[in-house]
Order: sequence, then structure tokens, then C-alpha cells
Amino acid sequence: MKKVKILLSVVLVVILLFVSLSIAAQYKYVGSAKSNKYHYPSCEWALKIHLDNLVTFKSAKEALDAGYVPCKVCRPRTRD
Repeated sequence: MKKVKILLSVVLVVILLFVSLSIAAQYKYVGSAKSNKYHYPSCEWALKIHLDNLVTFKSAKEALDAGYVPCKVCRPRTRD
């Protein structure tokens, strides 16, 4: 049973990393519809955003114009 839990945890991490990398290939920044922060797709907080709430931005200006502010953890650029 313990091995199954470890295996499921590893699979979940791999899936999250895959989603993050695929998003990073298309968009420079991400945010959540339930927050006002924008992040690099690889940010620990960006990885916690549920896909239903995921908002994507091609530039910092686009994120800022939408009312988002930079994450204080990953510190994304405010100008591209």
C-alpha cells in the first residue's frame, strides 16, 4: 500500500511538471482567476493553480493591464 502511494505521488508530480512545461512553451506568465498575482509557469505557486482557474499571459504588460501584480516568490519581470 505504501508503494502505491509513493508511485501515485511520483506520477502526480510528473503530470504537474509536464503541464507546467507545456504551458511554459506557449505562454510566458500564468495567473489564477481567483488571485491577482502572475507567475512564471515554473513557480511553486503557479504549479498549484487548478487548470479551471488558469489564466495565461504572453507578456508582463498583458498581465499588468489585466490587473495582476508580480508574485513575490518567483519575481517575474514587470517589463518584457
